[in-house]
Amino acid sequence: MNIFKTFIFRSFIKPFFLTFAIVIVILLMQFLWKYIDDLIGKGLELSIVFELLWYSSITLIPLALPLAVLLSSMMLTGQLSEKSELTAINSIGRPFTYIMGPLLLFSFFIALCSFLISNYSIPYANLKASTLMYDIMKKKLNINIKEKVFFSEIEGYSIRVNEKEGDEVLKDIIIYDYTQNNGVKKVFIAESGKMSINNENNRLFISLYNGQSYNDIISDDQEYNIKTKFYQYNLALDLSAFKMERTDLDRFSNRAKTMNISQLINNIDSLNNNITYLQNQILLNFIDYNQIYSNQKKNKISNIKDVKKLINNHNNQEKLIIKKINKFEVEKHRKWTLSLACLIMLIIGAPIGAIIKKGGFGLPVVFSIFLFLIYHIMSITGEKMVKKDVIEPVLGMWTPSIIMLFIGLYLIVIVNNNYFEKIWLKR
Repeated sequence: MNIFKTFIFRSFIKPFFLTFAIVIVILLMQFLWKYIDDLIGKGLELSIVFELLWYSSITLIPLALPLAVLLSSMMLTGQLSEKSELTAINSIGRPFTYIMGPLLLFSFFIALCSFLISNYSIPYANLKASTLMYDIMKKKLNINIKEKVFFSEIEGYSIRVNEKEGDEVLKDIIIYDYTQNNGVKKVFIAESGKMSINNENNRLFISLYNGQSYNDIISDDQEYNIKTKFYQYNLALDLSAFKMERTDLDRFSNRAKTMNISQLINNIDSLNNNITYLQNQILLNFIDYNQIYSNQKKNKISNIKDVKKLINNHNNQEKLIIKKINKFEVEKHRKWTLSLACLIMLIIGAPIGAIIKKGGFGLPVVFSIFLFLIYHIMSITGEKMVKKDVIEPVLGMWTPSIIMLFIGLYLIVIVNNNYFEKIWLKR
């Protein structure tokens, strides 16, 4: 029987890794589609793009693992049921859960890996990805001078060309220079020009040919316009604003997604202490108000208005703190729920595969996506309700997992009894 368990394990692990890779790619494509407008046209180096994709793919691992387990288990048991191998196993007195033994062990290992990644790798990956995405969104668009359109992305200059030949040769050029911050005081007009960027990508050189410049000079409260003709005139424009500056990681280190469980618990405790401090503070302020109004013998209406204002201010501060606490609670529980989802998806996927009696990437894919969407929608709904302080974090984050677990256990009982009934009737 050890040979059979080895066969089960090998039959499960091949579609698991294949499905996992496919899910990661699909989720990455969704990420690129979401941020494509922020990435295109900024002249980003390939290393920057690959770095962003690498950190983003790490954050997708806990979401991809349960779906891969669900589909793989459904494909395996569906194939065994389709070939009547499950019936043969039951005929020798082995229950359906016998098949799930090695799969549960492997899924437990996957769940452990998922938790370790969620608790240690993903906070750092989220921190790096958030910082990198912030830097990319701040970066100006790449130099892209179009024909018959003013290009004003370079600070202090506005450039218009009537015609371009390739990326370097320009014709019929007009350049407005307003670097002195007091309007356009210099204009360059040239028949042609040549554009190039230095190796450090911090200077744009434009050589103008056969043109003239106009300078407005103010002297003794009078303005003079000086016209100068030239055969060649060289401009060096500063491109430092187009370089992507890397932000310090500390800028985003206070976000819930960039913390591990220990850091989340410390922040939750700190915020709870803030609430306690606010509650004590309002009591002290209330006592002070009563003493002040008693000594000054002011009317009760003014006293009530001030106390009401004090209470409203306290409630607003407390709501903000509770909102932060709920975000940290959601992230803390998510690390556990997504990890245990690997086991739950096996428990619910294996019996469904035996019921539909289909292997391969056909019907199991449809069922697995449908089931995972239900689980994911319930999880998102629970998270939003927790963040809005509608329900407790434990209830909102764990209810979807508990529901799916009971459904899976119920299906296992049905499949197990169903196969034993078939064997008994045949006898």
